[in-house]
Amino acid sequence: MKSEQSRPPAPESVLEKVRENFGADRAELYGDDRFRVESEAARVVALPNSAEELAEMLRLASAESWRIIPAGAGTWLGIGNPSNGFELIVSTLRLDRVVEYEPADLTATVGAGLSLASFNGMAGAHGQWIPLDPFGDPASTIGATVSTGSYGPLRGSFGTPRDWLIGIQVAHIDGRLTRAGGKVVKNVAGYDLCKLYTGSYGTLAIITEMNFKLRSIAPAERTLIFQSGQIEDLAGLSDRLRQSAVLQPAAMEIISPSESPVPPLDPLSWALVIRFMHEPEAVDSQIAEARRIGAGVGSTDLSEDESTAFWRLYHQSETDPRWTTCLRISSLPASLAELFAGAIRELPGTEMRAHAANGVVRLLLAGEPQTEESIIDLSQKLTRLRESLESRGGRLVLTRAAGLRGKIDAWGGAGATAPLMLAIKKSYDPDRLLNPDRFVNGI
Repeated sequence: MKSEQSRPPAPESVLEKVRENFGADRAELYGDDRFRVESEAARVVALPNSAEELAEMLRLASAESWRIIPAGAGTWLGIGNPSNGFELIVSTLRLDRVVEYEPADLTATVGAGLSLASFNGMAGAHGQWIPLDPFGDPASTIGATVSTGSYGPLRGSFGTPRDWLIGIQVAHIDGRLTRAGGKVVKNVAGYDLCKLYTGSYGTLAIITEMNFKLRSIAPAERTLIFQSGQIEDLAGLSDRLRQSAVLQPAAMEIISPSESPVPPLDPLSWALVIRFMHEPEAVDSQIAEARRIGAGVGSTDLSEDESTAFWRLYHQSETDPRWTTCLRISSLPASLAELFAGAIRELPGTEMRAHAANGVVRLLLAGEPQTEESIIDLSQKLTRLRESLESRGGRLVLTRAAGLRGKIDAWGGAGATAPLMLAIKKSYDPDRLLNPDRFVNGI
């Protein structure tokens, strides 16, 4: 491991060594914002052409004691705690091919550098998809989606990446390539290592290839929007909808009033937005049943085209650059009204959105704190909110925090799982070279 006193190598020397070993086109030196992790003036990005080459790059990095930041397209590099320095970014961007796709089997094997949007566009020609809709840049790779465990509103019905991943290949820091799982849906023996790598943020190994089970695309979709001036009306309605034995919504979002609402939302009202994706007759009956349960609350029914447009704009609005501080809070669905009230007290003016089916809330704050006093004030408010949540079994994670990085931990504590997480990290990456210091508990 690199000692505290040793001077890290200059980016130019790292670049030269990677190119010397793998070729001039296998590494680039960036001085602009592409692949930027912190405020570093320049960074070396290795771009292997195969999983085997990526593994050999990790072997070289281990021999040189280089600290590695794993990346796909670089769209998720801002999440997590600040790094304490690194020597090399290793990107899977060139591992972008569809290795195997069997529409009849509803399975596919893809490289980690392929974007989810690209694969779903291709599979859509066969009426299939991986039913994930993570927030973020459409250029984000499937490997990054799995590595960060990212999801969007469809989580309420379709789950998270770990629910669709059935096999995985990873490169370890010592240069080994290993596989877990397989290419068929029923292929479980022993511990499911696919779940270990999902959401590990590249701290254990770098994902190079994945096997997914697929789902047929629903032939029809529509969206129903309830709006009210009172959050309590919609929180209560979402509880009744969740308890229905008939309804099967694909997504159910609670959205706070907004100065720039996604059309057709009212800027002064709270909204409960429900997406249905089924056979046409089933969609019609579910819309009617939801309206019956929500009788007394004003509602708007979006056509299929309007529904598609709404969810596209909703995704885009989630990652708008004006949101300088973004939080993700996990709690119980039944506690949403209480959670919103607490957030309003601590952070007035914050826009709030929730996956109403599972209690995951996002808080979006505009305007980066400009003074040391305002930074301290916001840090204290978030700390109080986190402590309140953790006392009830919830969590608060900072997914974007430009002015707070290094002032407050991005993840919060790991609780009773901390010793196990540290032990696994030590086993997989004993010299702490993979994405060091940026994950939970400084892993």
